[in-house]
Formats: sequence, structure tokens, C-alpha cells
Amino acid sequence: MDNDDARRRWRGGEAALGGLLLLLGLVVLLGQALDLEVGRIAWPVFVIVPGLGLLGLGLAAAGRLGEVLATVGGVVTMAGVVLGVQNATDRFETWAYAWTLVLLVGAGTGRWLVGVVRGRGDLAASGAWLGAGGLVGFLVLA
Repeated sequence: MDNDDARRRWRGGEAALGGLLLLLGLVVLLGQALDLEVGRIAWPVFVIVPGLGLLGLGLAAAGRLGEVLATVGGVVTMAGVVLGVQNATDRFETWAYAWTLVLLVGAGTGRWLVGVVRGRGDLAASGAWLGAGGLVGFLVLA
């Protein structure tokens, strides 16, 4: 890969991160304009958005760094989703078994996505197996 490809790829990552920050700012502005307590109701969004940002950067970055960023982004995003469900249902005790969704399904999703995007069947397969194992663990422990 030459420098022009690397610059284009990084600019794509910058654009994705900028778009996510803009979206987050619009959500906060809308919440203030409508006098909603966005922090009390939708605080898991503040975990999901950075997770999606890491996931996007991981898909844009090359090599092992991209794989790691996508995996971490999957975990952080899934943590935000689980927190959102727990916040909506007021069932935070589900952490006793929901950790399988965060760690295993989240990491598996990140690995699977980076494998699919890069055409790497080995990463996609290992991510799918990790995610399936996490779902089985979640169902067994629940």
C-alpha cells in the first residue's frame, strides 16, 4: 500500500469520526431544545457512539491494528446496547449473565465484520464462532 492509499483510508476514518461527533452533538442539542433529560434517558448512547466510532476506525485501519480496534469497538458497542436494555427495563442484575453478550458476542461481531469487509474468511469464521458461543453462554446462564 502506498502513501496515497493510506492517506485516503485515514481521511475516510476522519470523516466517519467527524460524522459520529456531529450526530452526537445534534442529539444533545435536540435534547436541550426540547427540554429532555437526554443524559438520564439515553445515557447508553454515550457508550454506543464511541463504540461505533472504534468499530468504524477498525474497519478503516489496515493490518492488526484494524482488527484490534474493530474487536474493541464491538465490545464497547455491545456494552452500550446491553446497558440501554438494562436502563429501559431497570434490570441491572442481568449483568450476572449479560457479560457473555458484551465480551463474547461483542468481540465476535467485531472480528466477523472486519473479516467480511477485508475478505478474510478466517477472521469472519472465528468471529462467528465466538459470537455463537457467547449467545449459547447467555442462554445457558440466563
